Amino acid sequence: MKRIWSVAHNTFIEAVRDRVLYSLILFAFLMILSSLVFASISAEQYNKVVKDLGLTVISLIGIMISVFLGMGLVYKEIEKKTVYNIFSKPIRRYEFILGKYLGLAFTLLVNTAAMALILFLLVLYTEVRHGDFIKFYYGGPYFAEFFKAVYFEYLEFLIIIGIALVFSSFTTPVMTVLLTFFLFAIGRFSSDVRLFAEEVKTPVTGVLAELIYRVIPNLEKFDVRREAVYGGNVSPELILYTTAYAVLYAMALLVLSIIIFEKREFK
Repeated sequence: MKRIWSVAHNTFIEAVRDRVLYSLILFAFLMILSSLVFASISAEQYNKVVKDLGLTVISLIGIMISVFLGMGLVYKEIEKKTVYNIFSKPIRRYEFILGKYLGLAFTLLVNTAAMALILFLLVLYTEVRHGDFIKFYYGGPYFAEFFKAVYFEYLEFLIIIGIALVFSSFTTPVMTVLLTFFLFAIGRFSSDVRLFAEEVKTPVTGVLAELIYRVIPNLEKFDVRREAVYGGNVSPELILYTTAYAVLYAMALLVLSIIIFEKREFK
């Protein structure tokens, strides 16, 4: 376990030093702050714009960080040949994979929490300034659902990191980015894939579409922004189910990454 945490710590330090990470975080903060400007156009839509745009930005930035930092988790070590130095020490390949995943997961946790805190302060500001409008149009601030929405977005990041890690274990960064975004796009439109599988008349195509729906992660499960913005109840049962789904799927991706990496030969 100590070796895994050592790899995770080094991964976190490398991610913090990465200029891509800083540029994405800066972009996120600017976008969240700009929501105040957009919202000023219509007072009754103030809360909606701030929350909706802010949560969308957090989601987009988190996904970009997951993909663009995840693409080099393994490949970068192989390309720089630092993997030989790593495995010359008493560290196993599965410990290396687990450490890389946990390091990037912690990086996303810190950055997501930072962005969520800034957005929450903006939302709180709107509550003070436009409390009557918000109460009239939305019936309440729905702070609990706001934090639940951020939590669900982080669960989605954990799965995307796992997908990127799988591809990073055997292919190039460019292919990792393309394949990860491809699976992400399918996962975000899982309901459309299922509908296509039910309506298609060709048996082979229908079975293939159904197989894709079953295998590709259903990322629509992690979108509860509507409840956070317009009001709604994100039940404890839904939180428990979604958390279990994300953890089990991430574990499956980790096992797949470890299997691929264990069989890989270094030249």
